[in-house]
Amino acid sequence: MNTALKAIIGTTGIIAGYLTLTSGIYLPFVVKDAKRGYRENCDYLLVLGGLVTGADTPSPQLVQRIDCAAEYLKENTSCFVIPCGGCFRKEQKVSEAKIIADRLIEKGIEKSRIILEDKSTTTVENFKLAFEVIRNHTQKNVNESEIAFLTSDFHIHRATLIAKRCGLDNPRRVSCPTKSQAFRNYAREYFCAYELLKRNLNK
Repeated sequence: MNTALKAIIGTTGIIAGYLTLTSGIYLPFVVKDAKRGYRENCDYLLVLGGLVTGADTPSPQLVQRIDCAAEYLKENTSCFVIPCGGCFRKEQKVSEAKIIADRLIEKGIEKSRIILEDKSTTTVENFKLAFEVIRNHTQKNVNESEIAFLTSDFHIHRATLIAKRCGLDNPRRVSCPTKSQAFRNYAREYFCAYELLKRNLNK
């Protein structure tokens, strides 16, 4: 075996070992937080945006989030809801927030309870811009209100880290069960968390 091949095999082994070790440390936290099911009343519920295909078709995961949000809002009738997400994909014609809002209204949620955040393009922006909406609505600091967010179960842990980074001390978490592609979703969370950590370390 020549030196170059040995180096390639050695490097591959180191990378594989690193990924195995770090994912083994991180993913249990993701799985644990995926089970968070906050059901009590709060002042505001943020529904984090998700994939829209074509002009205005919500992905199955986004539909699941909308269904879970409608269920939560029917149980907690004094809670305002902030659908999050803009209109930023090439063929998209309607914002994620508007799609969420329209479907919530179809499911019986009063329009007066819905406040759009329809400019964001990332989870970080979901929180930053939604918190600005809340500040404008209440004229208070976000930590003076009871705020929950709803997202897919595999996304809860990373979204919690982002919410705290954006200034929310005690985010309530409403987990939406994901019905398919669990392995792919959790693997994606690992690499997304790595990118989030790298950005923080490079600040």
